[in-house]
Amino acid sequence: MSNLVKTSVKTVKRAASATMNHMLDQQEQHEYRWEELQSIEQRRRAILLRVEDSFWKTLLYWDGTVLRNIVRDSLFWLTVAIFVAVRVQARLELPDFVANLTTDNVTVVGGFLTFFLVFYVNQNHRRYFGLYSDSMACKGRIFDVATLAVVTLPMDRATRLVRYMNAAHAAGYVGLSQIYPKFGLVNGYGARRMNEINLDHGGSCNRELIAWCLMEIQHARSEKLLDPELANTFRTQILQLRASIGQLYNAADLPIPFFYIHFITLLTALYLPLQAISAALNAGTGDETHWTADLIAGLIVVLQSVFVIGLRTLGQKMSDPYGDDLIDLSVIHYVTFTWTMSNRVLESQFPESINWSDEQELKWQSKPLGSAWEPPKEMRTRAEDPQRSQFEAMHTKLGAV
Repeated sequence: MSNLVKTSVKTVKRAASATMNHMLDQQEQHEYRWEELQSIEQRRRAILLRVEDSFWKTLLYWDGTVLRNIVRDSLFWLTVAIFVAVRVQARLELPDFVANLTTDNVTVVGGFLTFFLVFYVNQNHRRYFGLYSDSMACKGRIFDVATLAVVTLPMDRATRLVRYMNAAHAAGYVGLSQIYPKFGLVNGYGARRMNEINLDHGGSCNRELIAWCLMEIQHARSEKLLDPELANTFRTQILQLRASIGQLYNAADLPIPFFYIHFITLLTALYLPLQAISAALNAGTGDETHWTADLIAGLIVVLQSVFVIGLRTLGQKMSDPYGDDLIDLSVIHYVTFTWTMSNRVLESQFPESINWSDEQELKWQSKPLGSAWEPPKEMRTRAEDPQRSQFEAMHTKLGAV
């Protein structure tokens, strides 16, 4: 019995040490090349399309699943090893009183741990989608400004304003995470200035770029290109972009408290070995050992380990959605898509003139959309509608004038 206790204590210590080492390894920064980031981004976008796959096809995936993390988690293998060791000892020689040890307390601890894990994942889930909403808000503000600029500003000023806003968007992610490199949206003085204020760390660069955007609006206002109301609309959209980027930094400054993370890690490192011992003893000792009972108990231990370690890992991955995990947000896609589509807005082509007869003809030829738009049966056909004759007569008079 004493040997069993000593073995369990050593196992728990090694599991806790291995878990902390794994967390420290994740904190080490890696210098990514652009090609590596593109590869990660492509895998992320491909994983997003898997949600509609069939049950068996989903089950057989490896990339982007919990299985990839489970097999590399030392605590999982230590838990399985403890179960196997106790079962081997139970078949060889084990004191009778050991098999009679109560395991109800382990079940109670498992219930509390499950509650904390689910709550932990839920908190990170809300945080994850909140940051996603902030990222989408950044994209929306740039599209709004591009749409306003293309119809109110000269093309050179509109292009530079949109470029500065896209640069602020990209600089926000570059300063937020060490994963992403410079995107090359500024050159000349802009590039030199970004290096002076340290583009790769903090939010100084994106805030200065926002100031550049506001200065563009001020110059346009001074040159009478914008009226006061429209200038204020531009300023509001630009400052809302700054606020959305600021939310990303606010969330990074206040992650889930480390005390909570350490508490869950400690409970996991203590619970899984004890649960493995409990399941191994309940499977029978001495003459009551059966291979079927061993197999079923082993599967339960594996399932419990996958559940606990999987939830803990999921929560950790969702806590920082701007890293290099496959579950993280597609930052490069957001930046490049926003840059491409905002420039596409600037290239919009507008109709040169309005043709009244063409507009009316399109109106009369329009088809009903769904039953809600079906005209009453007693309604005259469009060819017989007196309103059409009135519009055509009015158009003829206007043309004659």
